[in-house]
Amino acid sequence: MEDSFLDKFLGHPSEGTFLAWLSDGGLWALLIAIGAVVGWSIVRIILRRGLRQAIRGLDQHDATADVGLAVQAADSWISNFFTAIVFGAAAVLGILQVLGNNIDPAINYLKDFGAASFNWLVTDGLRIVLILFLSWVLGRVTRRAIPRLLSSIMLTQASAADHDEIMKRSETLSSVFVGAVVTLIYISALFMILTELSVPIGPVLGGFGIAGIAVGFGAQYLVRDLIAGIFILAENQYRTGDVVTVAGTSGLVESINLRRTVLRDLDGQVIVIPNGEISVAFNKTKYWSRVNLDIGVAYKEDVDRVVEVLNEVGEEIAADPYYGLMLITPPQVLRLDALDDSAVTFKMLGDCKPMKQWEITGEMRRRIKIRLDNEGIEIPFPHQTV
Repeated sequence: MEDSFLDKFLGHPSEGTFLAWLSDGGLWALLIAIGAVVGWSIVRIILRRGLRQAIRGLDQHDATADVGLAVQAADSWISNFFTAIVFGAAAVLGILQVLGNNIDPAINYLKDFGAASFNWLVTDGLRIVLILFLSWVLGRVTRRAIPRLLSSIMLTQASAADHDEIMKRSETLSSVFVGAVVTLIYISALFMILTELSVPIGPVLGGFGIAGIAVGFGAQYLVRDLIAGIFILAENQYRTGDVVTVAGTSGLVESINLRRTVLRDLDGQVIVIPNGEISVAFNKTKYWSRVNLDIGVAYKEDVDRVVEVLNEVGEEIAADPYYGLMLITPPQVLRLDALDDSAVTFKMLGDCKPMKQWEITGEMRRRIKIRLDNEGIEIPFPHQTV
């Protein structure tokens, strides 16, 4: 048998040595392994670039941000795990062949597996993909259609003055209805996929029933939360966008569903409160709000003059082209509210549009301070003589 070029190049190595193994096919095995690693790295880089570009494009639109997150989650799986299996299997088969092993059984198995997989993909697999696609489309349509439908129905039955309140109500109900409908769509899609996979649904439902009984004893709080959530929504106690105090916590309502209410406070903290924990709810912005301001002056001041000045400030801010649009009634002195240790305290009240009371109160304090200083009316402050 004529010596190969590689055998001659390596100097006719002795049997059992590393050089002999290289000459007998080991070099080709190493080249295949290196080629597989290089090929996997190149394909991985190309896939990751394509997926990341798709993610950036999707994340630019709020409506497709959830799709961008899904693609990002699939990034690692597709570019790392799947491609590694493909290149790894090809490299193993190539190495076994160049080392003189019979890989025909493996090739035949892969052929049979590929044919069976292809037949499944063009029948059941195609139907499953279609179910997944349709459920995704229905979910997207639901998220867009229900809010528009609810807002259009509710706005046709409301006056222009109630527009903001109706939009709050519509947004709150939309989030609940969308969640319920989308969940129903996905559950239906799951059962349809199980049917395509020839998984009997009856035992699955029976298993859910048994699991439900077992979990039911520990789900009393969940049931309580859901019932409380139904009453909160049905009675329109508060809506998304309202400022409330519930369960001893104050904040802006960011979202509501049947199970929990999510608030964000002035520090930017997100607080999640189970609806079952809410026994009393204070809604500070439902339909209208109120400016509630306490002003203290020194005991030596003429109370009638102070009342006159404070009422004038209330009339001035009501006539302001900016703040006047926020007010329903001008802030006026309600009464001399208290005789405190170092001050006579007057209470001012005025009605305003929801969410505007804090801005108006701040401007009222500024104007009252300037006016009282100009009138020579003293605003007392705590002091100590040493």
